[in-house]
Amino acid sequence: MRCITRVVAVLASIGFALTLAAPVFAQLKSPDDVKTALRLLVQVSNDFKRQITNKNFARVPHEYMEYTEAADALRSAIKNEPADFKAKVETRLKAAVAAAQRVSDMSAKETDADKLMAEHTKAVTAMNAVFDLFPAALRPDPNTPPPGRGGRRGSV
Repeated sequence: MRCITRVVAVLASIGFALTLAAPVFAQLKSPDDVKTALRLLVQVSNDFKRQITNKNFARVPHEYMEYTEAADALRSAIKNEPADFKAKVETRLKAAVAAAQRVSDMSAKETDADKLMAEHTKAVTAMNAVFDLFPAALRPDPNTPPPGRGGRRGSV
């Protein structure tokens, strides 16, 4: 009987913690804008990876500029959220943008795609830390092709 009581107490604690976290997620003022901004971050991150894979290093700084625009879109999407939430997002977003900038800066002098890809992996980890602040329903699938690109594979 004591074991059941402990299990119920643990489950109640977990439920209470989730209840505290849920209002931030459930009450985002612009969830569609947040979802769009997060999708843009993933798309540009994937573009970084594609440019590195194709050894088109000169294009990487342009991708960084697009990444900063996507980060600004996320900032705009959460502008009316509580200050503590915005501060958490901003801290992680700054780290993700800084990691993307390192990839961009490195691309100017580095011709080893493996080294650039390793740095890109760090940038993706930083980006995922931003995503962790939002509900799973708003997070994009990084493997989904961006709109308008899915049907063009194999075409000339």
